[in-house]
Amino acid sequence: MILSIATLTFLGSMLLNPGKTYRAQKPLDSVTVQVLNGSGIRGAAESLADALLPGDGFLMYDVIEKGDARIGAFERTLVVDRRGSLKSAGEFSEEAVKVARRLGINKDDVILLRLEDNILDIDVTIIAGTDYKNYVRRLISAKEVPL
Repeated sequence: MILSIATLTFLGSMLLNPGKTYRAQKPLDSVTVQVLNGSGIRGAAESLADALLPGDGFLMYDVIEKGDARIGAFERTLVVDRRGSLKSAGEFSEEAVKVARRLGINKDDVILLRLEDNILDIDVTIIAGTDYKNYVRRLISAKEVPL
């Protein structure tokens, strides 16, 4: 009897005075990214990958590979969708759209090129063009803005 009165008193005090309340947070989406240097400028892929990490409050970027593209003559930075949409053939995946939007890359600079043997489980490849510094600045400044 005394135990149940103490329990009810405790529960009642919690209902009347809840103290701090916490808002549940949705887990961040994660995107597996490969960053390639297509600019011919030494360190472009590394710089862009570093600006991506660890994420920006909306997406977590898992950069699994940094390297050079086979061609080093890209003027514009591109987002290459390595999966495509699960809903509709020929459409971009949600991951590619989110990465392009976060970088501020025009939809004309997003291409769909699926990897048949996607051993590294890559969602998106970012090819750094000669304009890559614009995107590095954009990512860094986005991290400085409080959410």
